[in-house]
Amino acid sequence: MSKCCKSTALRHLLLLLLVALVALSACAQSKQTVQEQSPADKSAEPVAGAAESAEQWWAFPLPGCKVISPYGRRGGRRHTGVDLKTVNKDEIHAAFDGEVVYAAKFYGYGLLIRIRHDNGLETYYSHNSKNLVEVGDRVKAGQVIALTGQTGRASTPHLHFETRIAGQTVNPNRFFDFQNHTIRLKAFSKKRDGYVVKP
Repeated sequence: MSKCCKSTALRHLLLLLLVALVALSACAQSKQTVQEQSPADKSAEPVAGAAESAEQWWAFPLPGCKVISPYGRRGGRRHTGVDLKTVNKDEIHAAFDGEVVYAAKFYGYGLLIRIRHDNGLETYYSHNSKNLVEVGDRVKAGQVIALTGQTGRASTPHLHFETRIAGQTVNPNRFFDFQNHTIRLKAFSKKRDGYVVKP
């Protein structure tokens, strides 16, 4: 083979090698891009709305309220809940998922709703102007269950909110921060299927 033919063949070989290298480089870059966009690789990234999702298991019973009477002794009598005030006929929300076990008038409570929750608590919502749920209803945290009012023994429209464990009243401040309108996570234990009250 002449020197000219050898030179031409060498150039062709080098050209083929160059094309192959460019193709391999493009393939590797494409594969990396696909991996970066793969959902499997996004597990380490922060999930948008994660905080909101974590909060879906609870809700503040009367958003925007102020405390007008705390839990404890009041005028020589024991106040078994906390009184929360906004405006008349404001929306009252279920604090947690649960089942309505009472929804009617009850002495000084006026119109009362009791909800039994899977987390070990039972919550009371009273002095309502109107109850929006019935006994046996399953409610979700944040669901509107009643409207504030002045039924029963009440001097002003407000929500009387109680938390009970095994029928015994417990200070609602143990579970809710009424200044910041947030849950007190330290009062609950995280389980596989949700949160439960710590003993």
